Order: sequence, then C-alpha cells, then structure tokens
Amino acid sequence: MKKEKKILLCPVLGVALAICLNTLFLAINIDRFFPSYTTEVKPWLFRFPVFVGILLYGVVTPVIEELIFRMLLFKRLCVYVTAVAAGVGSAIIFGIYHGNAVQFIYAFLFGLVLAYSYWRFEALYVPILIHGAANIYVYVTYFVQLPLFFGTFAGKVILILLSGLVSDSILMYFLNTAPAKNMMPEKPFFPK
Repeated sequence: MKKEKKILLCPVLGVALAICLNTLFLAINIDRFFPSYTTEVKPWLFRFPVFVGILLYGVVTPVIEELIFRMLLFKRLCVYVTAVAAGVGSAIIFGIYHGNAVQFIYAFLFGLVLAYSYWRFEALYVPILIHGAANIYVYVTYFVQLPLFFGTFAGKVILILLSGLVSDSILMYFLNTAPAKNMMPEKPFFPK
C-alpha cells in the first residue's frame, strides 16, 4: 500500500509546490525585477496549444530532465560528496540550465525537492511524477484566470500557506516512510 500511496502523493506534491512557488512569485511580483522574463521568456514558454504544452512540459521534459539531473548528475555527485551537497549542486545546475533568473530560483528550489525525492526512494518515477504534475499545473493555469479572491494579496498568502502545508506534510510523510539511508559519499574527494 505504501508504494501506491507514494505514487498518488507525487503529483499532489508537484502541484502543491508549484502553487506555493508560483503564488509566492506573484505575491512578491518577481517579474518587476526581471522584466525580460515577462516580455520574452513567458511568451516563448507558453506558445504551444494546451494539449501540446501538457505533452511537452508534462511528459517529455520531466523524463529527459530527471534522467539528466537526478539519475546521471545527482547520482554521480553522491559518489564523491554527501547527498546534501549533491542535491544542492544538482539543483544549482538545474537552475542555471533554465537560463534566466526567475526560472533559476524556481528550478533551484524545485530541484532540491526532486533530488531529495530521488535520493530518498531511489526510483526515478518519483521525481518524474512530481516534476510532470508541477509543469502541467503551471502550463494549464497560465491560460486560466485565478478566482478573484486568490488574486488579492490576502488570498495569495492563504494559498501559499495552504499549499506549503500540503507540500511539507507530503515531504514529512516521505521522510518517515522511506528506508533510512546513508548520506555519506562512497568515494569522498578528501578521504580521511
């Protein structure tokens, strides 16, 4: 039952994290610091019809990015540095890969969760499901107007708190149900 529960919770975690981070970015109006994101990057990212965007960003992109950034990069870094350092390092590179400041911040934070979930369960489908659900949520909601209440500052704060609570609860469940793991590297850079 735990595996099925984990599979069901992965998309929920992805959507909750996406809601939390996107709403936080809206609340602080991060676009004002990076105007080129709004004028150049967003139109380019959201140029596809919804169905194509869902397929591209919700299926193809998560599979390819998780293979590269979690299965290859993170896993390789874990050989030489602690899991925490590997997670931070792979998240930084994941953020840089996205090519702009707004997505760097977002991808870095998301990359930490994706690396943790991959490390914790040693199953690539876990970060793929989280990543795919988040991307689908972001793509679809770009075309949908927020309900009026959630467009207010108070509504955004409530949404951030609720989605943050859901995200935190799922991550705590993952922490408490996954097998205990050694965080130390197999072949440290600086052996004792």
